Amino acid sequence: SLRQTERIIRGIDEAAYPLLTPRDPKARAGFVALRMKEAGRVAAQLREQGVWVDARGEALRFGPAPYTTDDEIDQAMAQLKALRP
Repeated sequence: SLRQTERIIRGIDEAAYPLLTPRDPKARAGFVALRMKEAGRVAAQLREQGVWVDARGEALRFGPAPYTTDDEIDQAMAQLKALRP
């Protein structure tokens, strides 16, 4: 999961969203969160595109499953970037 969450963090950095999750792999769990106003609305938009995320307040959370592929992560990050104004 650390390799997957690192890939998500790189995608979030490229999309220029503020990261809430620790960058240190020793301090990171299986989710990656970023700060975003209207996180709930964005989560709904991403889910409509097949990207399963959740939102808690202003935190949009990505939690890859062990069977999630690199291509699926890259597609999710591309969809996240496309939402950027």
